[in-house]
Amino acid sequence: MKITVFMAATYILDCCLIRTKPCKYFQLNSPYFNEDKGIFSKMDIDQLIPAEWRLEQRYEDGFWMPQNYPVFLKPEWGENAGGIYRADNPDQLVEYRNQIKTAKVNYLIQCGATELREFEIFALRDSQDSSTYSIMSITEVLNKHEQNPVNSINNEDTCYQDITERFTVSQKQILWKVLERIGSFGIARLSVRADSIDDLLAKKFHVIELNLFTPMPIHMMDSKYSRWELADMIWEYMMKLAKLTRVRDTTRPEKAVYTKLMLYNRSGVLAKFIRGLV
Repeated sequence: MKITVFMAATYILDCCLIRTKPCKYFQLNSPYFNEDKGIFSKMDIDQLIPAEWRLEQRYEDGFWMPQNYPVFLKPEWGENAGGIYRADNPDQLVEYRNQIKTAKVNYLIQCGATELREFEIFALRDSQDSSTYSIMSITEVLNKHEQNPVNSINNEDTCYQDITERFTVSQKQILWKVLERIGSFGIARLSVRADSIDDLLAKKFHVIELNLFTPMPIHMMDSKYSRWELADMIWEYMMKLAKLTRVRDTTRPEKAVYTKLMLYNRSGVLAKFIRGLV
């Protein structure tokens, strides 16, 4: 059984145990959901990122030519790096532009980060004290062959190293404040590139992605964990997520997040994501 399936089943069970509706999970980050587009728009999220952490990014129009490479062509919404292309030179950019001409989704073009290392910061807000987190993990994303790759769980050259234990409580608070500066998220996973851990803590980095839909705690992909250790983590994390769902802000209007995502490009990105879970 895949980790994602076990996580979803555990979360549903935990919600039932504490008498809250699992479907309300989709309201945790709903303020950032674009109802008109029916997605968590990467362009919308990009505007939340402070300028010093933001990579140059724009809607792909087929004409703009960057001065530096690599650049990445990315769907405005997607999961698990699906549909992302890296162009290392103008010829590749033209080739990939031709490939996405018939795409049913909007594409963005994002300039590559120059920093050497990639980190994933996962955080879940605390259900009892909303000013802090209940879970935080920091994972270094490693690639065996490429310097500036499209890393994902579907890239066979990508591996993950959980480095959370290297960070003190105060250092984790620094990273929590980074997330808080971008937005007030219930659950999130921030992908950044920095030259070192010291630079990461000094906030000298660039954001390459922010996942607000189903941000899996990617440190679970570290091969050092046994199945039993993963099961223990999932039981703990999903109960905390269920409790956060129960105390969500019910004063704001709810958005039809799940329904609209199901309708968005139903034969494309979302369908591939769903197939990846089973």
